[in-house]
Amino acid sequence: MSSYGALFRAPGFLRVISSQLYARFPFGMMTLAFVLHIEHVHNSYAVAGLALGADTIGAAVSGPVLGRLLSKFGTTRVLVTSATIGAAAMLGIALLNASPVGMIALALVVGLTSPPIQTAARTIYPSLVKKKDLNAVYSLDATSQELIWVIGPVLATVLAAQINTVFVVVLMAAVQISGVIWFCSNKEVSQAVIPSPERKMGGVLTNKIVLATAVLGLLLIGGFSGVEVGTVAVVSHDLAGLVIGALSLGSIVGGVFLGNRVKSRWSLTWLLTLVLAGYALIWIAPTNGVWLAICLFIAGVGVAPSLGILGTAIAGNLKPGDAAEANGWASTGQLMGYSAGAALSGIAIDSVSESSAFLVSLVFGVGAVLVAVMAVDIMSPARKQEK
Repeated sequence: MSSYGALFRAPGFLRVISSQLYARFPFGMMTLAFVLHIEHVHNSYAVAGLALGADTIGAAVSGPVLGRLLSKFGTTRVLVTSATIGAAAMLGIALLNASPVGMIALALVVGLTSPPIQTAARTIYPSLVKKKDLNAVYSLDATSQELIWVIGPVLATVLAAQINTVFVVVLMAAVQISGVIWFCSNKEVSQAVIPSPERKMGGVLTNKIVLATAVLGLLLIGGFSGVEVGTVAVVSHDLAGLVIGALSLGSIVGGVFLGNRVKSRWSLTWLLTLVLAGYALIWIAPTNGVWLAICLFIAGVGVAPSLGILGTAIAGNLKPGDAAEANGWASTGQLMGYSAGAALSGIAIDSVSESSAFLVSLVFGVGAVLVAVMAVDIMSPARKQEK
């Protein structure tokens, strides 16, 4: 825990990580908020699903593009502009009662203008702390974001039930704007100068570290969506949230107690093996909610430290100008993984059985371990920064 104490004593670090966490909080509410509101307006889960898919596609496309623009136009200008446009689109979804096509189009705009807050924060972190503390930084960042995914869906559901779905979407827009303003008001952010990238758009993907990070993120997050969809299918809806929350709880525990200790070249492989073990254990009693929660907790312990290592790999080995776009591609890989895992799990449930969704997670988990083994030298934490 001593390295975490050093992080909080670093000038500006606590301000930056807390403000970016608040600014990104709407992302934790968005899935349920959009589904609940759009289904309520149009009485169609199909329209809600298409809108959510449009948002995800938009965010996957915009991640590396907006990340690259941070150096060209400045962090504050890019974040405030994208957050404002995205918030306006959210208000349109909440207040206009648009047609199904209109709802889907507005959701696409929300995704395309998703402010690259995490990309900006992860590009700035190395200037705030010592290089030896980077792994702890990114593990803490991954651990803290679990709070978004634990609290966000619960808050969205409660507010929708107690007030209405319009209020939830409007609240998301308000938090996004106020959060970005708070984040950008930090001098560490407003005064940050991110050098221009040295390559053309997409050029960072020729870097083996960036490509490996994107693929590993895709496989890791793809496994999440499999267990989430499977849990909803096999467990009663009133318990599904608690069972899925066990994964995030395990991730928080892993981030706090392991995040600042995983520094060997094989750390990522062992952590992903732990995630895979959790998925494999599900098959002992895949329809038992208590056993499922235990297995997801075990898998979750390896999650935040793994994401921390992926973040450190980019920050420690690429120059800041390229790191911004690289972090965008890493986010794109994770979004693609989540979408692919959810789609394949849905197909498996309809075609085979409800518990077969867990097989999708198992396949993604095996893939993640194999890629980690093949990339063990690439992802080593002690590599020198790329020239």
